[in-house]
Amino acid sequence: MDYGFCDLCVHASTNKRNLRETLLKLYNVGYNTVALNQNVDENVFHNEKKKKKKTDENDTVIPCIPEPIDVNDLLEEFKGKLNILHRITFSFSDPIKTHSLNQLPILNKYNLYAIIPKSQVAFQFACSQLNVDIITINSTSSHIKLSRKLYSQAIEKGIHFEINYSDVINTSTRKLAIYHSHLLYTFGKSKNVIISSGANNHYSIRNPYDIINLARLLGLNEVKAKCSILQQAHRVLLKGEGRRCRKAIFRIYRDTDDDLKLHDPAAKRLKS
Repeated sequence: MDYGFCDLCVHASTNKRNLRETLLKLYNVGYNTVALNQNVDENVFHNEKKKKKKTDENDTVIPCIPEPIDVNDLLEEFKGKLNILHRITFSFSDPIKTHSLNQLPILNKYNLYAIIPKSQVAFQFACSQLNVDIITINSTSSHIKLSRKLYSQAIEKGIHFEINYSDVINTSTRKLAIYHSHLLYTFGKSKNVIISSGANNHYSIRNPYDIINLARLLGLNEVKAKCSILQQAHRVLLKGEGRRCRKAIFRIYRDTDDDLKLHDPAAKRLKS
């Protein structure tokens, strides 16, 4: 499958008109693969616990995780134009709650599984033990402390770190987003970093070459910037497929600048 340029975090909307406009904008500016994201907060555990009887205190609390949004009509409309995938992002501060979540079969319905750590212990747990595809660093992760050890542990597990460029565009979150991205460069030379939009609508979408230019503010050179929406994004998709199949999928890469140069049909379509 030709994944081409990827935006692996476009927030799913129940407003089909809004979602269609966003997908159309993504296609027109040169993207080939889009992941529709659905956010789940750890409060789903509290909500489910309230439904339990007081006498059933020892029962395991099973969170209510939503089904992937129904986009069959959009899949048909964009067939041959966009690869439309599903992603779920779990925000949490308490690692204990993720154990039951990771055992739920419904996770296999999502192509990508991402987390947003809201505490240092959650971040450490994600880097060292949790089987996820993406760790998203945003404004809710302001209290986490990155280190070379944690970075290396995440890289060894095939986890990628995500920066949402919507946080860079937004003046209220820009400073923190740039700060986090420079930490990724300081502690890991920006290895396994992907850049996604985190867009809620088509107004937030930028074309791939704008993202490559924007990435310079985030500590990525041109090669790594291209890689963040091409090869690195492709590796995330491969990791997600392996997680769903409960198998390790291996592919050999040579991390040289020549190998990371742009060789993608989407680029030709965008330039023409």
